[in-house]
Amino acid sequence: MSNHDWTRRDFLKGLAAGGLAASLPTFGCRPASTGSGRPNLLFLFTDDQRFDTIRALGNPHIHTPHMDSLVRSGTSFNRAYIMGSHSGAVCMPSRAMLLTGRSLFRLQEMGGKIPEEHVMLPELFRNGGYTTFGTGKWHNGRSAYARCFSDGAEIFFGGMSDHWNVPVFDFDPEGAYAARTPVIAEPFSSNLVQHRGYQHIVDGKHSSELFSDAASSFLERRQGASPFLLYVSYTAPHDPRSVPQDYLDLYDPERIPLPENFLPEHPFDNGELKVRDELLAGFPRTEPEVLQHIAEYYACITHLDAQIGRVLETLKRSGQYDNTIIVLCGDNGLALGQHGLMGKQ
Repeated sequence: MSNHDWTRRDFLKGLAAGGLAASLPTFGCRPASTGSGRPNLLFLFTDDQRFDTIRALGNPHIHTPHMDSLVRSGTSFNRAYIMGSHSGAVCMPSRAMLLTGRSLFRLQEMGGKIPEEHVMLPELFRNGGYTTFGTGKWHNGRSAYARCFSDGAEIFFGGMSDHWNVPVFDFDPEGAYAARTPVIAEPFSSNLVQHRGYQHIVDGKHSSELFSDAASSFLERRQGASPFLLYVSYTAPHDPRSVPQDYLDLYDPERIPLPENFLPEHPFDNGELKVRDELLAGFPRTEPEVLQHIAEYYACITHLDAQIGRVLETLKRSGQYDNTIIVLCGDNGLALGQHGLMGKQ
């Protein structure tokens, strides 16, 4: 391990122990500016959001007012790169690398399993006396999740799902999450009854709204003097890119520029030309189809931005905004027509 790795880990240990109150050196960070004691940490993690999808970072064709506010009030790193993956689910090792500080080739099962000796960021804060709350996507093993969080809600163990029908779990302090969904009839609801440790489906609420609701609820009901780490892991803008119609109406595919490096076909066989992501568009790629994909991608990000804004507003109402480090990070990007490719593999 390099000296740089040890420095980073010492920084995080010091922060969790109360020895440091500085900004976390990660993409899209708004540092805590005032307040006494140890700062809180709000970690916002997006899924498949690439580097050029924030207006304040140079894309005039997308609307992201709340992400823009984080850019203007904090520090941004816009030349961050993921090492890659040996699996189609690039998000799995990407998230494991960020959570553990380990490189791709020092993970187990491409990050699908994180052994106990690989200490994770939320786990470190929890051991340091923080209240740790998690909601949203977790693609790195259920036992690893149980080590990280003292509380949570609307937990999705998986890589992708229908945004309007996400199979999620209530938090179980024992970490015993059932593998299957119990079928329970309820005459007054189409939803499955929520039981601790069992999976349920919230019909008709978009994933970005569902996870933001859980995060906001935590902030509203939080009690006690201990600092918190709030980990909000969205599944947007991962496909299927379905959002409310008014967000789709914001983007006319004919008014969005085509990527300068657009190609109808990739010039050589990279070994993954028929992986799932690449089958989302026809062969060869056409300009109208690629632009439609980009328009829906932008709409999904703008909808996500609005939900992030709701969490930020709740944080402000809680009185903890100025004593909270806010980190916005994406796990990996997408090609969406660049070089004749569509995905991230």
